[in-house]
Amino acid sequence: MIKQTKAESIIKNMSLSEKIGQMTQLPPYIYIHNSEAVVYGTMRNLQLNETQIYTAGSVLGIGSPKEMIELQKKYLDNATHQIPLLFMADIIHGYKTIFPVPIALASSFNPDIARLVARISALEAYTSGIHIVFSPMCDLTRDPRWGRVVEGFGEDVLLTSSMSEAMVEGYTNFQKFGEGSVACCIKHFAGYGACEAGRDYNTVDISRLSLYRDYLPAYKKALDAGADMIMTSFNTLDGVPATINKFLLRDVLRELWLCKAITIADYDALNQVIEHGAAFDQMDAAYKGFKAGLDIEMASSVYMNMLEKHVNNGNIEESALDEVVKRIIDLKIKLGLFDNPYSGANIEKEKQICLSEEHLEASKKAALESVVMLENKQLLPLKGTEKIALIGPYANNRSLIGPWSWMGKDDIHLTLSEVFDKHLVFVSKKSVLSDYTKEEIEEIRSADVVILAIGEDASLSGEAHSRSDISLPNKQEDLYSFARSISKKLVTLIFAGRPLLLNKLSDSDALLYCWFLGSQSSEAIYDLCFGFANPSGKLPMSFPRNVGQIPIYYNHFNTGRPFNKASKNVYLSKYLDVKNEPLYPFGFGLSYCVFHYEDLKLSSYSITSKEKLDISVKITNKNNYRGFEVVQVYIRDYVAEIVRPIKELKKFKKVWFEGFESKVVDFELNIDDLSYLDDSGNSRCENGKFSVMVGTSSIDVLSEDFYFLIN
Repeated sequence: MIKQTKAESIIKNMSLSEKIGQMTQLPPYIYIHNSEAVVYGTMRNLQLNETQIYTAGSVLGIGSPKEMIELQKKYLDNATHQIPLLFMADIIHGYKTIFPVPIALASSFNPDIARLVARISALEAYTSGIHIVFSPMCDLTRDPRWGRVVEGFGEDVLLTSSMSEAMVEGYTNFQKFGEGSVACCIKHFAGYGACEAGRDYNTVDISRLSLYRDYLPAYKKALDAGADMIMTSFNTLDGVPATINKFLLRDVLRELWLCKAITIADYDALNQVIEHGAAFDQMDAAYKGFKAGLDIEMASSVYMNMLEKHVNNGNIEESALDEVVKRIIDLKIKLGLFDNPYSGANIEKEKQICLSEEHLEASKKAALESVVMLENKQLLPLKGTEKIALIGPYANNRSLIGPWSWMGKDDIHLTLSEVFDKHLVFVSKKSVLSDYTKEEIEEIRSADVVILAIGEDASLSGEAHSRSDISLPNKQEDLYSFARSISKKLVTLIFAGRPLLLNKLSDSDALLYCWFLGSQSSEAIYDLCFGFANPSGKLPMSFPRNVGQIPIYYNHFNTGRPFNKASKNVYLSKYLDVKNEPLYPFGFGLSYCVFHYEDLKLSSYSITSKEKLDISVKITNKNNYRGFEVVQVYIRDYVAEIVRPIKELKKFKKVWFEGFESKVVDFELNIDDLSYLDDSGNSRCENGKFSVMVGTSSIDVLSEDFYFLIN
């Protein structure tokens, strides 16, 4: 006789309605009407009775450890079986200590920083009683109009995969669950970053080839790193909402990847398939969701109110439902909730570790590596003797931590004006030129340096915050023109959750793209401006010259008529009114160091599938500044059965250099790096000529060709 597992023993004693309850996630105010938790989205009339809500399996968000303990106790006092609730929440870039937004973290090109951010976020969230975080977002993003660009890691497959993997490792402490570790639910499966016109929740229509090659690898990497859950996306794919998409949830997730992670709908998404036109009503939606492979629905009651009817009618076998419930209960066992339903919730400990000095120092470290210096005409670093005028809407604005800072507080962090204080002769947060008086203009004119702090408001990024026009809002370009015209030297700081149009601003004497940097934003920017730290960020997305170029990304195909400046043929792939190239390319970012690349060497100019290609390049820091350089390795497969991009990032290293130091930096490529995925998700590798390119950005590289031969 086969011995039952603990989960199977529990399920054996559960009623059908109790099993279905485990597949439902409800917000905390269903139980505690004065809950402090912030839950986004409209709550429909769930039509649930008292008995049903005490069968639910999980809760979305919680306001404090005290609230978690109160809610869990109330639930267990009323539940038929002592099956604890799972508490899940959106911890995107920190719990109370806030770190740079994910797109900024991607600019660090440093998975170790991403891992540290997730580790500290987990430590803080754990003390509040949170068991699972909805993070990282693994969606590849090529359209800066999309508001959720801020939550992702940019346009590149390798960078997005590497940062996603590191975040999962940090949250789960490499799957060592216990004190200070949380499980994670990656999102949004799948292709959400390709929503048409960059409009949130919109249709996704991409080829299977692009899906497997570009959009799915980061999810796979995060799942392999130990993510226990995966959230479906709001969009359709192949005309079917992801929430009820059998191809995604069964064919890819269960069959191709052999993945056992729990699937969960995004907020009210199962109910929304009716609005999509993919289900007649809730009865139809419940059937299609379950059959497709959706395990848990969030913030709606379709399963609770309809699944039991399907089982009783014989449309769904109860044994299939038991398999889903077992996955959910197994995760609760794995997280130790049957031993301690209150997990790490600890009121005193939360006060001690949240926003601790150690955590704030880590936030600053992450911020320092996330800023990208786009221009520097020998102005930065400042010497410290300059008289500075600090102007613009972010001059003394506390809203620097960015969107999706669920438990972050703007009012506890320093403004730029407070940090730069002793250097300032004038400060104004006015963003409209006409609001400045003649006297104020003269004060600005008298300064040695003007620092212009401008950008998007944090509320313009995030879910449901897409923009068709990604230029600076509120006529801030006029303020820039004014500052440029009257200042001796101009430093421009840009705060944003997406790439913006910067054509005019590229004329700045120095231009720092700050994104939203978290709790230590102002302190990090100060250190970078005065040379106490050296900018090392690189762009994780291409910055377009205008909206008409979108989507624009570095790893595009060549086309049959690629543009060539030297050609007299006018029938080439080009625009009539703008260059093909972005204003600032993927991987670009300046430093106070001046790095010189030379002597690119390959171990061989012909390798087989059983051999590895060793690559080395000599890099010299040509001045006395100390700092990091992100060394990037790209390849090109010249000829294949399926056309390959003109270049693909395959390796990168963040390397420290002392002043005037030279280093030989080594890399290694193998058959996996030279293979690609076809439109069935299968790996393919072919004989042929390749190029390897090593450099400081996607366009500034040294290159050598080699041949690859399959044994």
